[in-house]
Amino acid sequence: MSVLAAGLATLLAGALVLVVPIVGQRRYRRLVAEVGNDPDARLRHYRRGVQRAWAAVALVGVIGLLSGRSPASIGLTTGSHPGAGGEIVVEVGLFLALSAAVFRYGGDRVRRGLRRQARGFLALLPRGRQERLWFAAVAVTAGICEEVLLRGFAMAYVRWVWPSAGQGTVVFLTAAVFGLDHLYQGPRGVILTFVVGAVLGSIVTSTGSLLPAMAIHAMVDLRVLALPDLSAPSPEAPLRGPAAPRSGPGPRP
Repeated sequence: MSVLAAGLATLLAGALVLVVPIVGQRRYRRLVAEVGNDPDARLRHYRRGVQRAWAAVALVGVIGLLSGRSPASIGLTTGSHPGAGGEIVVEVGLFLALSAAVFRYGGDRVRRGLRRQARGFLALLPRGRQERLWFAAVAVTAGICEEVLLRGFAMAYVRWVWPSAGQGTVVFLTAAVFGLDHLYQGPRGVILTFVVGAVLGSIVTSTGSLLPAMAIHAMVDLRVLALPDLSAPSPEAPLRGPAAPRSGPGPRP
């Protein structure tokens, strides 16, 4: 790897570990502050997120060109077991479709649980038709770009700086960075995305391809479009009517 490619790769890796978590948290707080007064704040956040993600992937492409590496070196290939990868995508896709139906039609109890789980990123959830269309673009972009960055590039970088690292170590480290990059979602969000990152990383290492992980990642994020409106608490049980007037002094029965 050339000095320039190594330098750019190290800067990108450092940004994923040190910059993205902090900047992401600040951007989310700004969104929370703006979204109540600016109807375009969420759309603007979506558009900028898509632009930044593809710019980062373009940088990975530049690093690959400078280092003379092919796309296959970061998993942009059908892999060694394309049939197994396809089966995983179908099985996970069916499970995600079922869970999306439960989210949508599960009633108030499910809705309250979803609201608790989404507490760390409620401001990100789309509200109107245009926002939902843009969120679909965000989900597909995340599925492609985050896998290139946090599985493909990150795994290749760990193996470059630590050639003796085992697959489990590589999966753990990259999943930890994936979780850290979702710091804005709070501790629960970091843990959940770490687990998701570990699962996706295991799929990448077992199939030798990013493609199944990309498809699954996009489907996970697209499930948001099946959520009921979580912008306000679900209605509680009906209020009782006014108490009957007392007939006279003394304790109530």
